Formats: sequence, structure tokens, C-alpha cells
Amino acid sequence: MRARLASVAAAMSLLAGPATGQGQQPPQVFRSGISTVALYASVTDRSGNPVQGLTRNDFQVFDEGERQEVTAFTSGFQPITAVLLVDTSASMALTLELARYAAEQFIIRMMPGDRARVGSFSNRVDISRTFTDNRDELLRALRDDLHIGNPTKLWDAVGLTMEALAGEPGRRVVVLFTDGDDTASQTVSHGIMARARVDELMIYAVQIRSRVAPRVEEMIIGPNNVRPARRGDPTPTQVLRTMATETGGAHFLLNRFDDVNATFTQVASDLHQQYVIGFTPQKADGKVHRVEVRVKDSGLDVRARRFYQAPARGPQ
Repeated sequence: MRARLASVAAAMSLLAGPATGQGQQPPQVFRSGISTVALYASVTDRSGNPVQGLTRNDFQVFDEGERQEVTAFTSGFQPITAVLLVDTSASMALTLELARYAAEQFIIRMMPGDRARVGSFSNRVDISRTFTDNRDELLRALRDDLHIGNPTKLWDAVGLTMEALAGEPGRRVVVLFTDGDDTASQTVSHGIMARARVDELMIYAVQIRSRVAPRVEEMIIGPNNVRPARRGDPTPTQVLRTMATETGGAHFLLNRFDDVNATFTQVASDLHQQYVIGFTPQKADGKVHRVEVRVKDSGLDVRARRFYQAPARGPQ
């Protein structure tokens, strides 16, 4: 899928938010015909605390290892459009309420301008029809509309979610509440990974530690109805962590003894207080490029997506 490169209007809308903090830069003016790649970056110190107040000069962007000029920059509050996907398969039987509670905490912390849809996945994938900023409606869907079944179509659910987010403006986020096992999808994780690299969306994976026997779905519906695990396959944790890292999202591990409120206070802060860094690609080759955002202070860590798809040069 082609990356959604920001047009003049979109690029200006990235920078039209209210000034918040000393690092805020004035809105930029873009020349017609120039496309900007927008990178959303989270910066933390060595203790994992978010760092605010940085300026354009604190950041560096590299496209395939080559330094790029930062042509757009803003900081402060950034609204999001999100789909929350809750795993309701058999392997989540004893932890479903924890997953549901975690999703509720995300919804409660939605800010003005945020919109979301709620979905579930097991033997089928269900996603609410429209994006909304109505917390009560989202909480009701989370309480009443989750389908419970077997087996697990995790990657099919993420693929459908990407389609639901494809036409939405601004920052788009997939929030997964799952133990990470997939036993029945037609889509495979590396296919989702390839799409995520160019789709300009973030994946936040909240991995719930399972409290049931491994491969419980095989015992319930029979091994012939569940895709077998292959030797050498990455673990669910490895897959979720890699996908979150490469899209600029984050990965969390939760069990029933963890402080869910603290976790989602961190998630909300991370999502809403990001830096938006833009650059203009120098090569219109239509290829997927590796991109890296760095901060000059070596004591800080930065998270941002690691790939984008360059625009294809039109006919001459």
C-alpha cells in the first residue's frame, strides 16, 4: 500500500495546533507540489519518563542513512484516531476481564479530538461501524458487543483494522489487547508487518499474560482446526514487540497484578505528547525506505516509525 504522504493542506494542518511549551515552532508555509513525510516521535529519558520542550534543532532525520533537512516541526498535544481490538478467544478465557478493563482505561483517557472504534477477534472479527469521540458509546460496545469464540484470527483482525483506518487523516493507531497467539488467520504476521511498514500507522500492543494451558484451542476444537506452531517461528512476544517498534508504537506486558491505571496513563501521555517531524523525500522512486529519527542528546531515547514509502515519480 502506498504511504500517505501529506499534501500542502495536510502538512499545514499538522502544524496548525495551539502552541504548547517552549519548544513549539511557528506554523510553516509549504510550496505547492511538495510532499512531506510526517514522523511522529516519542522521546523518553533513561528512566522512561517522557521528555518535552525539545526543538527542531534537537532532532535529526536519516533516509537510508543520509541526513535530511527537517522541513516541518511541531510539538504538544496531538489527537489520534484509533481502533481497539480485544482478543476474545479461548486462550484469553481467564484474562478477558483484564483485557476489557485495560481497553476501558484507554477509552477513559481519550482527549478532545480523539476518535475510536472498538472491535474483537476470535473465530471472527467484529469492529464497530463508525469512529466516534463518544466515550459512553465506546464503553457500551466494549461491554456488550464483544463476540467470544474459537480459535484466534489476530492477524486477520489487524489487516481489517488497517483497511478501516486507511482513509482517516492524522495519526492512526491500532491498539491490541491480546496474548499474541494466532491460530487461524489467513493473513500471516510478516504480511501485516510489510503493510505496517508503509501504511503510516502505529501499533500499540498490550500483551496479556495467558493463564490457561498452552495451545488450549487445540484441546477445545481439535488440532486439525488450529494452525500448528512451527519450529523456529518467533514467539508472540517477539512478533508484537517488533511490530510495535517498527511502526513507532509501544509494547507492554500485563498480568492481573500490574497497575493497569499507571500503564494507560503512560500510554495516553505517550500518544498525545508526541513530536511531529516532517521532511521532503529526495528520491521519488516509489520504494520502501528505512528512516531513522535521532535526538542529539545521547541520554535520550526516541521512538518513531522506521520505514516509509517514497512517492513514485509521475510520467515526464
